[in-house]
Amino acid sequence: MTPSRQRNSPCLWIAAVTAGALAVLPGVARADDVDDDAPPRSASPSAGAGAFLPSALSPRSDGRSGLVAITGGLDRARGGAIYDATAEAHLLGPVSLVAGAAYDGPGTTTSPHLELRLDAARQATHGVDVAVAAGYTNAGFNLVPAAVARIALGRNLGASYVLANVAYEQGLEDGEQSGELRLAALHPISAAVHVGLDSRLQVDLEHNHDPNGEAAWEWRSGLVASYAWNRLVFTGTGGVSALRFHTGPTEVGPVVTAGVGTIF
Repeated sequence: MTPSRQRNSPCLWIAAVTAGALAVLPGVARADDVDDDAPPRSASPSAGAGAFLPSALSPRSDGRSGLVAITGGLDRARGGAIYDATAEAHLLGPVSLVAGAAYDGPGTTTSPHLELRLDAARQATHGVDVAVAAGYTNAGFNLVPAAVARIALGRNLGASYVLANVAYEQGLEDGEQSGELRLAALHPISAAVHVGLDSRLQVDLEHNHDPNGEAAWEWRSGLVASYAWNRLVFTGTGGVSALRFHTGPTEVGPVVTAGVGTIF
């Protein structure tokens, strides 16, 4: 994570403008959907399916027309602040557009991203919820522009919801590659409150070009909680973060975040 890879890009402004457009146009193309149900009155089902977990892909969209979420916090292993902002808008049928930006702390750069999301299967008919997404990020785990592909799987087990994300990034510079595995479980305490566990592991998959200070892997794991008030959701997390560089020690420390989001 050398200074040469830290950059400011017009893509940041593109992502910001796109996210704003998604926020004010949540109903775009809704009339073309085969499902004419009204948008959900409560954000609780979306929260229970992991839609407000930072940087996560929820396996289902629960009939919403759009979503906006902002999360910020502190990561001791990274040595500073982190944040994630995401906006999602339904386009046509099972397809949605997702845009946003993330910052993983000192040593990284703000990373705008743009993806198309497809709801591929639902538990009611296929036994499992499945969503796939593909797109572009201006600075992936290796801090170079990258093409991204993700798949999310989820299923209700009793009252709890268990989900998994698998992601692959193909860097567009230096042959960089990285992968991600995420596992989470959420349980309703009441109609509005969910608690659970969330773990994410990111790994550098390319070892022929490892600049000084580049991360070999990063792991975050902890408790998550959310409270839904009508269409608003308030979230909080607390856990442990570990960061290993190709050269240098492994950094370990607490990580805490708080966020707010809404559905349309």
